[in-house]
Amino acid sequence: MSVTTTVVVCLNAVVGVLNLVLLLALARRIADSGHSHGGSAGEAAVTVPENKLADGSPAPAFRVATRQDGVLTGADLPGPAAVGFFSTTCRPCREQAPGFARIASTVPGGRDRVLAVIKGSGQIADDLVELLSPVARVVVEADDANDPTLHPGIGPASEAFGIVRWPSYVEIGADGRIANRESATELFGDSAAELAPQTV
Repeated sequence: MSVTTTVVVCLNAVVGVLNLVLLLALARRIADSGHSHGGSAGEAAVTVPENKLADGSPAPAFRVATRQDGVLTGADLPGPAAVGFFSTTCRPCREQAPGFARIASTVPGGRDRVLAVIKGSGQIADDLVELLSPVARVVVEADDANDPTLHPGIGPASEAFGIVRWPSYVEIGADGRIANRESATELFGDSAAELAPQTV
């Protein structure tokens, strides 16, 4: 093997390894999107988008069709109340849903004060509906605009609440104002934190 061939093979190997490292870094960033990761010294932190309605905003007006309880409007969800937003394509959503269900089961006023919004369709959506229906009124925002579960004039709750990250948890206070929560365990204070396991 000539020196030139050896150099070309070595350069190809270096470029291949560099491409692999970059691909793995990109895959990790995509998998972690929607979740806050503070970087250690010298590392940049991944920026997590904030939901569009800031803390202290009035709870939005909305009108949605629930799976089992008919049409629901903002007036039907007075505070204190909790709203959880889950997506079928979001692994942390599926992991955190059981913790949200446990916390929802302790909300004063029961399931009438809890709304769960599931974005997506298929078996995962059906599994989430089965898990959350006993403790919350459940809305499924299907991926397909022609889905028969969507009704004319009834829009997505996630849009009304300005949700841009999944999962998201919103607490509606007795004053009708919202507070975005980083995790389900932050809903309704420390008593809820004891009920839901932390996900890593």
